[in-house]
Amino acid sequence: MISVTMLCSYLYCPKKFYDQYVLRIKEPPNAPMVKGFIKHVVFDFANKREKEIILGFLSSTSLEDLEISYKGLYNKILLKEISNKKTDLGKLELGEKEVYKELWPFFLFEAKDKAKEIFDFAKKNNVYGESLWFKLPKPISELRIQSSELQLKGVIDKVEKIGNTFIPIEIKTGRAPDSGIWKGHKIQLAAYILLLSEHYGVEVKEGYVDYKEAGKRKLVMNPFVRDEVLEIRDKVLAVLDLKEAPACGCGRCVTS
Repeated sequence: MISVTMLCSYLYCPKKFYDQYVLRIKEPPNAPMVKGFIKHVVFDFANKREKEIILGFLSSTSLEDLEISYKGLYNKILLKEISNKKTDLGKLELGEKEVYKELWPFFLFEAKDKAKEIFDFAKKNNVYGESLWFKLPKPISELRIQSSELQLKGVIDKVEKIGNTFIPIEIKTGRAPDSGIWKGHKIQLAAYILLLSEHYGVEVKEGYVDYKEAGKRKLVMNPFVRDEVLEIRDKVLAVLDLKEAPACGCGRCVTS
């Protein structure tokens, strides 16, 4: 059984995939990788810790007050995660203040967007505090899922239940394409759709990639995408049994 993220790694470069998963060569972190990790962790922790903000949201609370609460939450977690990555940032000659100034505007926008979403929901439904917390839709976060039949396993960032079906949502903090979804992300999301369909015994027809800098992009499942996922899965399984590395697929591999 292989992880869904391995499909994405293979698509990026079969040789780098072989180096990482067969030869166990660990690629040193680069600046985009470290910054992306920090952003993802901040989102994850903020989503898990917003309950206190919502419980304290009263009918008299203004949108501005709610924004301030979310800004405080994101700021606290961002500072902590940058500090946690101090060693990696130092190796890359990146200062903590420099990284903070680069990432903070991103979370400032997210705090405003999140506050407005909660504020509008509360006013529309006339619910606040504990009642608001219980009435808010509760997606499943970090759902671990696997299938012996599909030979795949993974962790889905978020799953929303809509009626009798389920909608997987993958959160991406990196750059989004001008339109559509990056191929690696498409295959990852499609694999999660297949896993969810089998796990719950219902047909899952669509999912979303949430590019935090560009918004949600929809993927509608079809037989061609399904076959593509299974074909890449088979290629990954074949590479894991190879005695020699396959050809580079990214154009940046160092060859001897």
